[in-house]
Amino acid sequence: MDELSDTVLAVSTPWGSSPRAIIRMSGPNALSCAMKIFAEEEPFHTGTPGTYHSLRGRIELEDRTAAPAVLYIMKAPRSYTREDVVEIHTFGSIPLVEMLTEKLLRDAHSAGRELRLAEPGEFTKRAFMNGRIDIVQAEAVLQIIRSRTDAELKLAAVQLGGAFSQGLRRTHERIANQLSLLEASIDFSDQQDDIDVHLISARDTTDELEAVREILLEQIRRPDNGQFHRGGVRTVFFGPPNAGKSSLFNMLLGWPRAITSHKSGTTRDALEAELIVDGITFRLLDTAGLGRIETPGNNKPALETLTTDMTTRTIGTSSLFVCVLDGSRPLEKSYAEFPQQLPLHQRPNGANCLLVINKTDLPPKFSVEDLPLPWQDFTIICTSAVTGSGIDVLKKKMAGKITGGGIDCSASPAVLNARQRILVEKCIESLEQASRSVKEGAPAELVALDVREASDHLGELLGKITTEDILEKIFSQFCIGK
Repeated sequence: MDELSDTVLAVSTPWGSSPRAIIRMSGPNALSCAMKIFAEEEPFHTGTPGTYHSLRGRIELEDRTAAPAVLYIMKAPRSYTREDVVEIHTFGSIPLVEMLTEKLLRDAHSAGRELRLAEPGEFTKRAFMNGRIDIVQAEAVLQIIRSRTDAELKLAAVQLGGAFSQGLRRTHERIANQLSLLEASIDFSDQQDDIDVHLISARDTTDELEAVREILLEQIRRPDNGQFHRGGVRTVFFGPPNAGKSSLFNMLLGWPRAITSHKSGTTRDALEAELIVDGITFRLLDTAGLGRIETPGNNKPALETLTTDMTTRTIGTSSLFVCVLDGSRPLEKSYAEFPQQLPLHQRPNGANCLLVINKTDLPPKFSVEDLPLPWQDFTIICTSAVTGSGIDVLKKKMAGKITGGGIDCSASPAVLNARQRILVEKCIESLEQASRSVKEGAPAELVALDVREASDHLGELLGKITTEDILEKIFSQFCIGK
């Protein structure tokens, strides 16, 4: 039996007691199955105008059990799945929902109607299979379900809207057009000299392949791609050794995530933890100090290099920067060089950086006026990881950078998940191979093979090329009822 020809049912609301539960059905028998147990307040007419309408009444179960309910009816093809969809909204009582689900399945079976429980993600899968959305938008639905912050929700909603898919489709069309020209030049290769027509030159081919490659590279090399989506806003704590970064990190979290010591260089690796402030999820990253780290033995140079490289990479892939200085020690000239250690587009600035002067419980050794000029433009907070002074202010300032627009959480037009990123990278590799083949004077047949491979990779990303294994892997991550 074709799985799209039957009707599926699922409880679409989280399991448990709640004011309302939603039982959703999609398929040709959805309306007839619902009307079997539903008694409306006014007689129902199949000719009721409108693609979308609702009916108020009650559901009737066994032993004269009844409960108020509203039926929301969405007719094909103008529903989410492009099938007849019916939602039953009633009280969120667990026994009631169980009785209702069992009765719908039992009555359908007795009447010879096809009705079964939906698999995880099957409603969205049907929307994809019926052409309502593409596979990229289907994955965006999952991202919306899993989003925990406004930024995550905004990015997923943009992707669901289809703008990202449209851009990829245009890119895929350019690759397909290039492939058609290459294949045409192969078909007419023995006639081009006679008819004095040259379908495509080597220069035109490499220029187009390079242009498409640059478009795809832009999707995977932008520094903000993914930083606002998974796990929250990447927030890095950096600064000189022994400035109290780890102690401040622990104080923000409220528990000892990082090992602390009065000796310099305690932190060697980048530690991560989640912090939620005013509904915004931050992915905090505690890093090793930048500067001279005392290490024993002959491993000193190698260890210093490893820790510095890791800190620099962590800073370079973060979105919010918290520079921590020790207020109880004199300023060093090297502090002003921290931002210059990073590429220009990754450097902290007044919009995305907070400067924390820590250890205010000790006598101060410098004032704000003593700070290097670049640092004086930053938001400055004075804290003590010992007394807790300034911690609440730091949290508010962190949230303010997001809500106040200091960091544009919608900077990236799309966020690539692991599957999408791998396919984009494979497409780029195929395009690069095709360009090399053209420059080396390879036959058009070989170039066309590489371009077709690039087209297939992008086609798989968009869902134009799918297998059951791919669909199973994607939709199995959904919860039942979505």
